[in-house]
Amino acid sequence: MSDQFALNQNEQDMMQPELSRAFRIQFARQVSTILSPVAVSLPLVVLVALYRSTNTLNALGYAIITLFFLSFGPMIYILIGVRSGKYTDVDLSLRTQRAGPFLFGIVSTTIGLLILTFAHGPKNLQTLLLITTISGVMMMVTTLWWKISIHASSLAGAVTILTSLYGSIVLPAYVLVVLVSWSRVVLRRHTIAQVVVGSIASIILPIVTFKIRGM
Repeated sequence: MSDQFALNQNEQDMMQPELSRAFRIQFARQVSTILSPVAVSLPLVVLVALYRSTNTLNALGYAIITLFFLSFGPMIYILIGVRSGKYTDVDLSLRTQRAGPFLFGIVSTTIGLLILTFAHGPKNLQTLLLITTISGVMMMVTTLWWKISIHASSLAGAVTILTSLYGSIVLPAYVLVVLVSWSRVVLRRHTIAQVVVGSIASIILPIVTFKIRGM
């Protein structure tokens, strides 16, 4: 009886690490989905559009235009690629599959920037599209030999932009950058170096761009 109890206890001890690992992976997947670039872009663009806006309806109209060229258009392009078998998944896990979507995204944000510029749209949204375009070029070049985390980069950039506009009240959101970085490493989509470099680059870029544009 005691031997059977000991055997059962050993089996339970062996199962605990497996259960813990399974929970960790499942939680990481949820975090990665909730804090994906497309999901983050919605509150980011709306908050940027509404910053010091005197016409809410007008600001939201420009926000919709920005969202289309910033994230919805490029995501539709990727989804079509996944459906046709051109891309493995929406995260573009294979580095060799990233050049095309990056190029499409750069063209898309550039078109959006030109539209807002000629339409005299909010300077904040123009700056957001400019930052995204520059970031896209940097990541496209880097991805030729290294796979920087888009999740970590996008969220770090978003939090930095909102902090630049709304102040220190946004600072606690940097915890989410750490969380999404952890999730990408746990899911083995990136190394620690790849999420750290992606985050730091996307923190520095908005700060420099806002300073140059006098914002």
